Amino acid sequence: METTRLEAEIFSALTNDTAIMELLPKGESSIFHLQAPAVYPDYPILVYSPISDVPVLHGDNLEELHRVTIRVHIIAQDYSALYSAVKRVMASLGFTRVQATPFIEDGKKILIVDFKKIIGG
Repeated sequence: METTRLEAEIFSALTNDTAIMELLPKGESSIFHLQAPAVYPDYPILVYSPISDVPVLHGDNLEELHRVTIRVHIIAQDYSALYSAVKRVMASLGFTRVQATPFIEDGKKILIVDFKKIIGG
């Protein structure tokens, strides 16, 4: 599976999750790929992006498996409910959480969460 297809699956899973849609003020318009807009919309929002796609197994000069890491930024005053919902959705897609880092930028509270998945085989 190519990373672009995986990204489409992630967007679909996030937008089809009722709990996430109820937590986002503008529904799927509150989910962004790669980066948030220069002027932030109503909070909370989600931003998801691939941060790595690394081969992990080769055989007969072909890539057999690769590890994809997806980073999700949850920008919200209180991100606990969204964090739980995003973890659940990503787990349902076969991802494992790697790390979560709280962050503040320009007074905005952000939780940065990385998820990984091995693809191929």
